[in-house]
Amino acid sequence: MPANIALLGSGLFAQNSYLPALLANPTDAVLHTIWSRSSTSAVKLLEAAKSSGIQGLDGKGSINVEHGDDGLDKVLSDPSVDAVMLVLPISRQPELVLRALKAGKHVMSEKPVGKDVKTARETIEEYEKTYQPKGLIWRVAENWAHEPMLLKARDIIQTTPNLGPVLYWHLRAEGVTLDGSKYQATEWRTVPDYQGGFILDGGVHSTAMLRTLLPTPPNTIISTAALHRTHLLPHDTITALALPSDEATVDPHGPPTALNAIRTANDVPGGIGKSSPQGIIFMSWALPDIPAESREPNGITVVCLNGQVTVRAEGTTERQWVINLSAANGSGVQSGKWSGRWCGVEREVGMFARAVAAAKQGKESGEENYGTPRGSLWDLAIIEACLSSNGRPVDVAKLIAGK
Repeated sequence: MPANIALLGSGLFAQNSYLPALLANPTDAVLHTIWSRSSTSAVKLLEAAKSSGIQGLDGKGSINVEHGDDGLDKVLSDPSVDAVMLVLPISRQPELVLRALKAGKHVMSEKPVGKDVKTARETIEEYEKTYQPKGLIWRVAENWAHEPMLLKARDIIQTTPNLGPVLYWHLRAEGVTLDGSKYQATEWRTVPDYQGGFILDGGVHSTAMLRTLLPTPPNTIISTAALHRTHLLPHDTITALALPSDEATVDPHGPPTALNAIRTANDVPGGIGKSSPQGIIFMSWALPDIPAESREPNGITVVCLNGQVTVRAEGTTERQWVINLSAANGSGVQSGKWSGRWCGVEREVGMFARAVAAAKQGKESGEENYGTPRGSLWDLAIIEACLSSNGRPVDVAKLIAGK
């Protein structure tokens, strides 16, 4: 039996991404109820759901609609609702995650997992202590962690024969955010009550990419944060050096030079360096409104010993991932190019619904869980480290642990 889902939230992302994702998973998820803070927005999303072709409870478009505090109480007390999907303002979600879990509902909440590491950690600890042992599911909807093409890029980087270890990488995420643009104009984003503004809200996608792709994700951040455009407060740009743990630092790769030299390595002033898979993070939502064709594609470049892997997000309406593997001459590595559409939201909704349906029968879905709250906590911690570093090293593991 499919999972009966209540969709809590009726904003742009709920309409533009969640409705198509539910429509794409008709055998796994039934849209049981729509809830919003206001009746007007709830009815508007209902109309969009019916127009999209979502069948609802009876296969004929029957979908319950609730609004306000009383409506939320009704949703959470309805025994026919198996799970809720939260698509709500960042600062509102942790409280509602725990409230829904307390009501016995499985939960999928939008990223980021919280407005800051402390709030997120406390929410996760309460879930792990009180609700996870009861078999209740909580997943964080980080769609980039579910993207098949990013998982393919992970496999290319980590399993391609002869590609060798990661030497270094650089990540780039830039965007144009005009004052009054549709996402910036939402009331809770215009003047946010959380750190980083769009850096937090959008940046966790990129840190989830790091978590997904890299064999050794960074553990120390040295960063600066800036605000270039007044309407994008509190920050719109970060530039960071990302360092791995000490255990990832090794001796340089390959044999020493075959050339004759008048000095030995021991004679070099200052000593000889080591190899560690460090990287650079650059994010900015302050890009001027230049033509789309003039903008550098967002994504990541991962340089390995015997080749380079690039992952780029391309397109505006029909967005695609494009992966390029460029082999070093004589390395034996096979170059290649792959592309595929963005479908992370569709996939995470389906996987969550199947996990809920399995849990109703006392089983597990058998699919890998890419939406762990702990994974999203790491994504958030990297952003918080970038925002708070101010040129000083921030230990990400200690930040997560609250030390």
